[in-house]
Amino acid sequence: MERRKDFSDLEREVVEKGNCALCGCCVATCRLLDYGYLSMDFSEGGPVIGEGQQYSPACGSCFFSTGRPVLSEGPQCPPTCGYCYYQCPRVEEPVLKERWEEIYEVVSKDDAIRGVCHNGGALLSLLVSALDDAIVEGCITVTDKGGLMPEVRVAMNKSRLIEGAGGTYGSAAALTGVADAILNYGLWSVALVGTPCQMAGYEKMLEVGRGTHNAHNFSSTVRLRIALFCPGAYSYDTLVKEYLEREHGIPRGEITKLDIREDGLHVYASDKELLHAELSEIEYYKREGCKICADFTGLFSDISVGHIGSPAGKSTVIIHTDSGKEVFERAIEWGYIEAKLIEKSGADLIHRLQQEKRAAGLAEKARRKK
Repeated sequence: MERRKDFSDLEREVVEKGNCALCGCCVATCRLLDYGYLSMDFSEGGPVIGEGQQYSPACGSCFFSTGRPVLSEGPQCPPTCGYCYYQCPRVEEPVLKERWEEIYEVVSKDDAIRGVCHNGGALLSLLVSALDDAIVEGCITVTDKGGLMPEVRVAMNKSRLIEGAGGTYGSAAALTGVADAILNYGLWSVALVGTPCQMAGYEKMLEVGRGTHNAHNFSSTVRLRIALFCPGAYSYDTLVKEYLEREHGIPRGEITKLDIREDGLHVYASDKELLHAELSEIEYYKREGCKICADFTGLFSDISVGHIGSPAGKSTVIIHTDSGKEVFERAIEWGYIEAKLIEKSGADLIHRLQQEKRAAGLAEKARRKK
């Protein structure tokens, strides 16, 4: 009988090879989630086992640092689990079902939202509309907790969403917010906002969870998936501390916004642009796990949102599914947003960037397999 793979296999096949997406899927589906057995360590580039907790000796997959089986007083990884391994999108990618796309230029009709969002405010308006329409009870987002450090947050009202507006280009394990929403907030219908790899992670949770039921049965919790256009996430320590502070002498305390567009990185202090760098100049600072990603827009989402392809002050919104279309049309109907079909030049740019990222991701993946 073939041995069921576990966390040691995930470490060896994904984390140690630099392929981890830091999506948080493994943490969210861990059977010992309630004990904090696994957590994401961004400095280590992947999930780690909590201090004082180890694998079960019955598993036979690894030992303590002594190199021999020792009984642990704390929770032990069940030998029949393996959720962290089998639900990882970087072990085996989820299957992309047939989808379609409609691309729009969108702007929020809410003055308060437009006041804190410089690119149209479509994302926040769609989330507020979904909350008001009782499609979801809460929204899982990534916000800046200060100093450009990202934080996964569960928001259940408009004011909380506005408070966290702006986001960050650092890495945050958005899928851990699914567990947080259920276990700490008692929610069973949420909107998930994240990067393309995080959308793929949740799709993998769905695929595996339908057949085996993951630890907390999160398979049907997310009612709306909104992906953010993503050219790749960057390491906070290297991009901010080394590149911006050390190389360019820009203290992170002065930075109010990082904006990555098709023409490169833009660094701001309020409305003043402190630095513009070409994407090629910051490629070194991109996370290793992002270099194998082949998805720019978030193909596993219901809706994708970004600002590339639309005029300044507007958001680009791509509809992928019927449920995404329903949310989008309700937001228009109830006066949350204004929308029109995007110009051909904008759609062409998005398709080109998607093709370029796919080609680069597949090429890097093939290189690492050699």
